[in-house]
Amino acid sequence: MGRALLAVITLLLLCIVGLGLSVYFTRGEKTYAVDNLLAEELGRDVATAEDQGRPVVLADITKFEWDQVLVVAKGTPRERIERALGRDFQGHINYDVESAELFVFVRDGELVRYADYRGRGRFTGVKKPIDKLTPATAVFEVRNMVARPAKSR
Repeated sequence: MGRALLAVITLLLLCIVGLGLSVYFTRGEKTYAVDNLLAEELGRDVATAEDQGRPVVLADITKFEWDQVLVVAKGTPRERIERALGRDFQGHINYDVESAELFVFVRDGELVRYADYRGRGRFTGVKKPIDKLTPATAVFEVRNMVARPAKSR
């Protein structure tokens, strides 16, 4: 009875170790998913900014550190985003890139987070297909659901 129990325990341990090794060796590179909460907050902020008489300040919306945001126009190919980043874009885009602008937040050259704009407004006055802004310059005035970079903060 003791040998059978020892054999079962050994077999279970080998299976667990084998499973762990298979997960470790077959894992993909680190990828990021869209930050849904940030996307919703961005949309809500753009929708309410004009009525509240205030600009949309990306540094105030974000709760994490970043030193640059790439504002990516609708339909921009992944390769173009990667050229602007200077590295692979590790964002997992599981929707049609034609549908929304992307806001790709970077810190020290590394992707931190990204969000898609889901609101009914639109962004103008930024360079197409990609504009790079800092926390100080990522400020937008909203008029008639059109967000434009603010002249000064």
